[in-house]
Amino acid sequence: MYFLGVLAAFISPASYSLSNIFDAYVTGHLFKKIATTIFYSNLTAVMGLMVLYLLGPIHLLSMDLLPYALLIAFIHVGYLFPYYLALKSVDTSIVAAMFSLDKIFIPVWAYLIVGECLSFSQYFGITLVIVFSLILNIEKPQKIKINRGFWLMLLVAFMLSFEGTFYKRLLIETDWISAAFWCSLFSFMGRLCLFFIKPMRQDIIENFSVYKRNFHRFCLIEVFDQLGYLGPIFALSLIPVLVEAGISSTQPIFVAFYGVIFTKIFGPLFKENLTKKNMIKKMICFIFIGVGVHLVIG
Repeated sequence: MYFLGVLAAFISPASYSLSNIFDAYVTGHLFKKIATTIFYSNLTAVMGLMVLYLLGPIHLLSMDLLPYALLIAFIHVGYLFPYYLALKSVDTSIVAAMFSLDKIFIPVWAYLIVGECLSFSQYFGITLVIVFSLILNIEKPQKIKINRGFWLMLLVAFMLSFEGTFYKRLLIETDWISAAFWCSLFSFMGRLCLFFIKPMRQDIIENFSVYKRNFHRFCLIEVFDQLGYLGPIFALSLIPVLVEAGISSTQPIFVAFYGVIFTKIFGPLFKENLTKKNMIKKMICFIFIGVGVHLVIG
């Protein structure tokens, strides 16, 4: 079952990397305001709720678990604002790599909330992931200047660092389908609330025609988004939080791979520096990130 959990965990980076690329395309070509992007990207999430309902049965959460589900929903809404800003600042694969920064915080929350401890080699693997994620964001080694995207993604990582541990807490007392359903429902409702904020509502209404023309694209990417979302939740029912978090660090490798292919086919539709020097730097960092992930898996 542990091996099955590892395989399920790899679904997330493989699928979410396609979502990262689409998100970069949306922020760069479809919508100018982030709130509009969040609102319309959220509408097709009802597909995931329907799938979970059919997989059912869905069990009600106890009052002890409800705060964890609401906190996860709050995280799912809040992290999107700095995330989309980061996509406008740096390469998509680097943004994906910066999700690995949550490994700075996850060991602490995993220990304090669910009592998880790992071996020295696993903690060393997490350190490798963090260090080479930092190197990816150093623009000029001579000056060691960290770009704006790093600070935005550090905020994202801090928020998301709670997510896996909160899910693990839910899974102690309920099944993964119920946990995923209620967290998805609360997140869906939270993002819909953006429509009731007047400045955001005006831009949302004005861009409905844009969303309508691209509805088929949103539906397609939602399939990968849901696979990326549900895969790790199922995996967390079988493997430790830190192992799942380490596996998710392979996401930038998938992004860079897809990015090279899509850029050659469709042209530069999203931000990604594909010069030889930059790609060599990324590949070296990705290799060490991969080594770190291997150590984390154990």
